[in-house]
Amino acid sequence: MSLFKKEFLNEVGECLDQRETEGNLDKAITMLMDLKAKYPNEDIICGKLSSAYFYKALFETNPKRQELFYEHGVNYGREAATLNPRAIYGNYWYASNVGMLGICRGIMASLASIDPMKKSYEIVLKENEGFFFGGPHRALGRLYHMAPGWPISIGSKSKALFHLERAVELGPDFFNNRLFLAELYVDIGQKDKAKAELQWIANNEVKAEHRIEDSVYKEKGMEILKKYF
Repeated sequence: MSLFKKEFLNEVGECLDQRETEGNLDKAITMLMDLKAKYPNEDIICGKLSSAYFYKALFETNPKRQELFYEHGVNYGREAATLNPRAIYGNYWYASNVGMLGICRGIMASLASIDPMKKSYEIVLKENEGFFFGGPHRALGRLYHMAPGWPISIGSKSKALFHLERAVELGPDFFNNRLFLAELYVDIGQKDKAKAELQWIANNEVKAEHRIEDSVYKEKGMEILKKYF
């Protein structure tokens, strides 16, 4: 393993994994920018910067700053994919930032973001379907579920079902996989299956290091459980 890889995985990776600890995302970004200056052609650095800014935006409460962070995430993800069109981190976090930026900017921007998101997630799916706990399946499943159907967009409940069930197979302990699948099951009338997913969410504790993120999914799951069951 190269010096770059060791330095990167040992320091930056730990900060990103412990992203809910105050200061860790800023520390990761600083280290990544230093690494970028030393290794300008390493797509993984830009991909990790894209992920860091995604979470900076996710945890931000000021709408203008949140939008700015998502923009940074889009730009670094695009740069990663330019350096390496098959970049897993770059394509995944590029698409994730594009989607959230579209939501920030309204319905028309959201619709315009669907095609580039789909293309990037499909690249990740081809390269590593298990990335980030079944991330490409989770993202594509959510996209097919929430997008309008033909002729406006790509929405498809059957495609959503395939991808979200596969995401749970690949990442059974990831709260978001269970929640998205449960919401789809409710939407297509498979309430027994939805209840099973929601009961899993109810019976499992959130991870201490990801309490902010997981608690959102757990609380949403509890709301759906109370509403329908």
